[in-house]
Amino acid sequence: MTDLQKALEFHRAGDLDGAEAAYRALLADSADDADALHLLGVLLHKRGNALDAEESIRSALMLDPECAQFHLSLGGVLMQQGRDAEAHAEFERAIELDPNAPEAHALLGYVHARAGDLAAAEDRFRIGRRAEADDPMLLLGLGNLYLAREQPDNALRFLARAAEQKPEDATIQFSLGRAFFEQGNYTFADKAFDNALRLDPGMSQVRLFRGRVCVREKRYADAQAIYEDLLARNEQTFGATAGLGDCARHRGHVLRALKFYRRALALEPDNPGAANACAWCMEQIGDLAGAAEYLAGALQRAPDATWLRTPLSGLLDRLGRGEEAARVRAG
Repeated sequence: MTDLQKALEFHRAGDLDGAEAAYRALLADSADDADALHLLGVLLHKRGNALDAEESIRSALMLDPECAQFHLSLGGVLMQQGRDAEAHAEFERAIELDPNAPEAHALLGYVHARAGDLAAAEDRFRIGRRAEADDPMLLLGLGNLYLAREQPDNALRFLARAAEQKPEDATIQFSLGRAFFEQGNYTFADKAFDNALRLDPGMSQVRLFRGRVCVREKRYADAQAIYEDLLARNEQTFGATAGLGDCARHRGHVLRALKFYRRALALEPDNPGAANACAWCMEQIGDLAGAAEYLAGALQRAPDATWLRTPLSGLLDRLGRGEEAARVRAG
């Protein structure tokens, strides 16, 4: 067994300290080992050391610029840093070198999705499936696209298959849980979320969704405990604060709900959902003008939230402000 194979065994076993030491020892003797430089970069990326990871992988590419996998790994590091345009170029180069690499098509699809171009993302995922129909990353990408389009039934077709192919992937389990949640199948959603947390206990967004499951199942005490724990950890602060508002609202405590919704809106002033929740509370306590003010402000900050026009125009009509209501309805 070569020194590189020994280092890779440490890496695959999850012994990152042992693997890093082995890679560095190998490079001390052979600084131009492209594979060792690449794998060290992959390890550093996993540890969150993006700058050193980028440097190591770029060194590998200087030695072997025609290696598609090196371009893929560099693109992943750049994407994690939010440098999507540079990542896009690396993924395109990887596809030029290896047109049948499903990972390259998947990652390029994710770049398109992050840019909001869901059609281009879908095209890329489907092209990738011509090379590998059951690649989990491609299936996950398609599932998430259908979630974004609010089509949970279609999302489940792909996410269930992705989970079969890669059952120990926390991200897939989370997306699977979201699809079940959107379907209203809260028992299966909670099971998938539990799987995701078992695989990666640090996924705070999964805990947030578990709180939402509890709210939907009217287990408000359980939901409150989850949201309070998230706030104590300083994680998912907007969602957890709004979630506490939901708990209070469903228990009939309107003023308490308003307190939490106002806190949530202060955290994300441009969030139309938080403004709408505040407006609902104001309407419940009889302050129609205050409710209208929340909705009008939300529309100013988020003009695309056209769904707010209906409740706002209705409030304005009730306040005797018909002309304003008509202008709101007309956009």
